[in-house]
Amino acid sequence: MFGPVPVHEVFHLRRGSALVFETLGRRSRSECLRPKGMRRCLGFSPVIFLVAMALVSAGCASAPPPVARRDRFPLDPREGLAGPFSQEVIRGCAALAEGDSAGAAEAFAEARSLGGRRLAAGIGWIEAEVLEDRAQETLSSCDTLLAAGDPTVPLLVACGEARARAEDAVAGHALYRRALARTSNRPGLAERAEELRLRARDELIARARASAAKSEWARSRSAIGEAIALAPESSAVRIAAGDVEARAGDKPAALRRYREAAEIDPRNPAVLEKAGTLALELGDYALAVSAFERLARNEPRFAARAAQARLAFRVANWPPAEREAARSARLTRSGAADLVWWMVPEVREARVSSGVIASDAVSRHDSRALTRAVALGLLEVDPETHRVSPDAHLSLPAASKLFVRLLAVLKPPPGGVACLKEAPRGPLSNAEAVHLAEGCGLIPERESPHVSGPTFLQALDRARSIVSEKAR
Repeated sequence: MFGPVPVHEVFHLRRGSALVFETLGRRSRSECLRPKGMRRCLGFSPVIFLVAMALVSAGCASAPPPVARRDRFPLDPREGLAGPFSQEVIRGCAALAEGDSAGAAEAFAEARSLGGRRLAAGIGWIEAEVLEDRAQETLSSCDTLLAAGDPTVPLLVACGEARARAEDAVAGHALYRRALARTSNRPGLAERAEELRLRARDELIARARASAAKSEWARSRSAIGEAIALAPESSAVRIAAGDVEARAGDKPAALRRYREAAEIDPRNPAVLEKAGTLALELGDYALAVSAFERLARNEPRFAARAAQARLAFRVANWPPAEREAARSARLTRSGAADLVWWMVPEVREARVSSGVIASDAVSRHDSRALTRAVALGLLEVDPETHRVSPDAHLSLPAASKLFVRLLAVLKPPPGGVACLKEAPRGPLSNAEAVHLAEGCGLIPERESPHVSGPTFLQALDRARSIVSEKAR
């Protein structure tokens, strides 16, 4: 009943529905698919008609190309979505896989213009546009798609990359982190997320500093808080937080941040100097000593600061009068007598043979220290008024005379003190006393006309070390 089927026609039919239509000549596909038009187009027996229809049906029901599970941007936009996908989306995915971002952008744009499901097309278009360096133009589409429902991993990654390349690493990292929470075993995505985390940290620090420059303290602290939450292991973030607080005038908060930074990175000289300086100012002497001693081990220029911190730590627990004198910017003569009495046991124990008495040293709460300083010649009394002037500020010449004479009280070994060519005898002029004291390093050169409490204490320590060095 049916005529024989040519071999070449069977071969074409077996290749699938796409090749069936190679035999259709110039007739349109839609015309040949009509029931009455199929036989005219094929020009052979009803058997071929039935086989052709079966192959066409099988071709339409065939599975779409497999969805790739990639590990780096751009991902396959179809991942996590149910098909079927349009030919334009499939073509765009193929272009993405081949590195043809321009072709992919064109295909996905065409797919977006069609009706039906368009999420894969939207994701692919964002990816292609980002690859074409047009990330800024995709942000509004990202906002729309992210707000539309439960986002897929490719959508989160595509929009995260768009934000990152549009100079918003903070938002980009947040989207990458959401993507990683929805998938597993994607080391490439995790690596990119870590890169963005570090960029976001630096970006937040820059925002905090910019806001602080405008005295927008709430915004500055908010940005720093985000940075700390994002990178709790970073000492740089804590240093920036301390800088913000210091600029805002909250020094205790600044010191707390610097302390945290020093605990994270105890070898960082910048944070140690900031922490030590502020600790010394605020009276946290233990921290100041620790910071400056660490610095002094590698940089000799910090040795003086370390000595200052140690002295401040020692003074912190002294009685109020001595503590006040030790910290004073302009030390009084009575304050100097108090400090010598407190710090030099030899002064308290020395035998006194002088009968000099200062009339204004009697009936004072510090009379014992004053009268001993006068008796040992550490403080001079005006021969006409018989007054020692305890409340006057200690001048540089008066301090120089006190220190030179103190060396003798400290009982130097035979041969005297090396820095003094010979033991001074008789009254010293102001110029002679200053020259000798400077030569022994007891007072700094070009000191102001008055002596501060810290300078006086350092000179007392120096006097004792001079005697000890000679003894050794």
